[in-house]
Amino acid sequence: MDGLTLEWAQVIPQMVVVATSESAWTHRPPLGLSDAFSTPMQCRGSIASTRNLLEGSLAAAQQTAFQTRATSPRISPLSLTIDRWVWRLAGYYNTTHATPALMAEAAERFAAEGRTELAEYATLKSFDEAGHDQLALEDLRALGYEAERVVEDLVPPTARGLVNYFTELVRAPDPVGCVGYAYALERMAITVRSDHIAAVEAILPPGVNATRCLRVHSALGDDAFHVEDEVEVTSRLPPADRIKIVQACYQTVLRRNAAPQGEYLSEEALAKKLAVFKRNRQ
Repeated sequence: MDGLTLEWAQVIPQMVVVATSESAWTHRPPLGLSDAFSTPMQCRGSIASTRNLLEGSLAAAQQTAFQTRATSPRISPLSLTIDRWVWRLAGYYNTTHATPALMAEAAERFAAEGRTELAEYATLKSFDEAGHDQLALEDLRALGYEAERVVEDLVPPTARGLVNYFTELVRAPDPVGCVGYAYALERMAITVRSDHIAAVEAILPPGVNATRCLRVHSALGDDAFHVEDEVEVTSRLPPADRIKIVQACYQTVLRRNAAPQGEYLSEEALAKKLAVFKRNRQ
């Protein structure tokens, strides 16, 4: 009977993500009219259909972000340089640093509400993610930087926006959206494969290991297992909770893939900014 499971969630006005155990698609109800998907779903979930519902939400957000970028003022693509990698490491630090404390906070709230499975999930997530921010610091030190000063001074807007949204989810009247946030970032992380890591390593000085954080948050780390946990947990939740998780997934991907808005300094400006954080600088 699993093949007949149908789930759906409205992610934004006039866009509903629909999924079965075999596929997912977006549905746009006719303006001013109601149809079968205009009413929030009340059905039970299954692992297969919930996985596709989350995948469909992620794909829909990526497509929306792509279309937004296409209509934004043209931004020249920037080559990855060591300075750009430092910028990204600062972003990784800020997102990974926030996770343990915010997930612990969510776990406390779930436990207080008697939502045992969600409390256990958030507690485990808090422990699993502990120390990942230190990997980013180690990468920065390996590149010769005063790591703590870098991450305090450099907070890329995308990372700031993600952490702010994560905080909003955890402190909302119902914090269940934090599962969708975690799913979105970890699902995107496992698209980072060995060839991408090799491309980063190619721009680093010989013998320097500054991809510790990236490796952990890639297809080489444990995020694939975490994604499956999030799918399974979500599939067992009531329909209203699943909808909130799918909506949070969509919004997280939008923020992660949004067109930069004043985010990138010029190469010269970034180099000048980073120079003051170099150890043993002349």
